[in-house]
Amino acid sequence: MTDARTRHGRGLLVLILLALIFFALLALIILRSGKGGKVEAPAAETLTVLPIRIRIRTEPQARAAVVAQADSGDRLKLLEDRGAWVRVETSEGLAGWAERANLERTSERDRRLARYKAIRQLPPLKGVATERTQLYAGPGIFYPLVGELPDGSEVTVFTRDHDFFAVDNKSSIAYASVDAIDVSSTGTRQLDVATSPAEPTTTETAPPVADTMPTEPLPIPVPAPEPERIEPAGGVYNAVPPGGTQPEELDRVVPRYPPSARRAGVEGRVVVRGIVRRDGKIDNVEIIRDLPYGLGESARQAVSRWRFRPASFNGEPIDVYYTVTVNFKLQ
Repeated sequence: MTDARTRHGRGLLVLILLALIFFALLALIILRSGKGGKVEAPAAETLTVLPIRIRIRTEPQARAAVVAQADSGDRLKLLEDRGAWVRVETSEGLAGWAERANLERTSERDRRLARYKAIRQLPPLKGVATERTQLYAGPGIFYPLVGELPDGSEVTVFTRDHDFFAVDNKSSIAYASVDAIDVSSTGTRQLDVATSPAEPTTTETAPPVADTMPTEPLPIPVPAPEPERIEPAGGVYNAVPPGGTQPEELDRVVPRYPPSARRAGVEGRVVVRGIVRRDGKIDNVEIIRDLPYGLGESARQAVSRWRFRPASFNGEPIDVYYTVTVNFKLQ
């Protein structure tokens, strides 16, 4: 009987000890989870304003009342994400809803700036705005507006992306419609292609013919002295550094004048740009300034067949960008 009571007492004591251990562990878990929530809570994500100015509204809809405004470059704290609309908070503590398309995350901003940096390494061309035109953050009207070019303003053009030029915009890059920018051919190689409106031609697909005209070599403009350029990624110079030699044309192909363009009375300038390689070939030829009825493509195909004595620097051949202006004229 005594042994049974002893065993019963011992069992009760073990249960009490286990219960105490359980509650102690539970209390420890609760305390740690509370402290951990404060320490490990992720920092609030911030979004950067892309357009010139945006409106922050009381509700996620375009007709809602405006509670605040934010300018390009302002950073807003992200509170809630509903896809097309996000709830944000300004630096003044005002909260409201803004369109997601007008804001960019840090990763998106880093990618955009890296793309802009690569574009700015391309050789610039001079241009003039022929009309008042809007500037977009990307090559399309669905990108946010980031500025405007007044009629007649000078602009630096870096490249063409579909129907938009990538242009300099306050040390950044913006996109303007190609129809609103007249790209200058100043300082580039000039090639005249003339034809009579009544000149008989063969077919639309007639291949370009070699240039056999007994003319003097095209003049090579001497660039003004400038600081030595840094070789961009990929090993292509955007211009021959001071002290180097320019590419020399050895074999040219004259672009044909498409019959459809001749019949339509279309003439003007086409600007193409490619890379003259170390072996004297030219590739990556792109149309910077185009004309309808196949004039731009005719110029691109012909220049793609040119051959050169390559540019050099420090006695070694280099890859360098090369721009040609083809002047199509009706006589």
